[in-house]
Amino acid sequence: MQNTKVFILCAGEGKRLRPYTEHQPKCMVPYQGKPLVEYQLDLFAQQGFRDIVLIGGYQYTLLPKQATVVVNPDYAKTNMVYSLFCAQEQMDESCDWLITYGDIIYHASVLQAMLNAKESIAVATDVDWQRYWERRMEDPLKDAETFRWDTQTHRIAEIGKKPKTLADIQGQYIGFIKVAAQHTKTFKQAYQQFLSVHSKTAYMTDFLQFLIDQNIPLYGVPIHNHWAEFDTVQDLSLTLDWL
Repeated sequence: MQNTKVFILCAGEGKRLRPYTEHQPKCMVPYQGKPLVEYQLDLFAQQGFRDIVLIGGYQYTLLPKQATVVVNPDYAKTNMVYSLFCAQEQMDESCDWLITYGDIIYHASVLQAMLNAKESIAVATDVDWQRYWERRMEDPLKDAETFRWDTQTHRIAEIGKKPKTLADIQGQYIGFIKVAAQHTKTFKQAYQQFLSVHSKTAYMTDFLQFLIDQNIPLYGVPIHNHWAEFDTVQDLSLTLDWL
């Protein structure tokens, strides 16, 4: 049994996935006949995880019942960082914890790479992101974000800004983070500082950049595709050769 707690962010409405999200959360939209979040839940079950928290909001009563559900009642006026910390009472120093978006799926090898990460805060990073983005959209820069790191140590220097060229993107954050148990207090304290200067609608990458700016080290965990996000109806039509 894994001594790791999992937080899956499932609060959003997923407006760009309409009409599929008119009556259900984004994470419950089916891909190849199976709800997105079920891919993650099945993978975690196979790896022996037992402590899983779903952070819901929109249509949260439809979330799977095999996990603990924490509700962000202000989901319509907030964003992922706020949703995550609605569950901060569940964050303790007894174990490591994983934060993962509810609208992504990934291969067991991606999960294993994250579990093997020894850094205090680790961020799954697709270094082969461009070929996947080119399948999803005509202009890879349109929905990508900046990502800069030390190519030797993998310490991240910049994340989440609007790129001007492909050179601004050394990898792509996929929406999957690991926090080591001993870093729990630092992570939670940083959030309180973050709230004093950012709105409740801030993105997760805003928070990650804030940690970097506070000299709290973040490290990328390199992966090579083997994951997918589902943000638009077009994403649902793609075939994944690794699945």
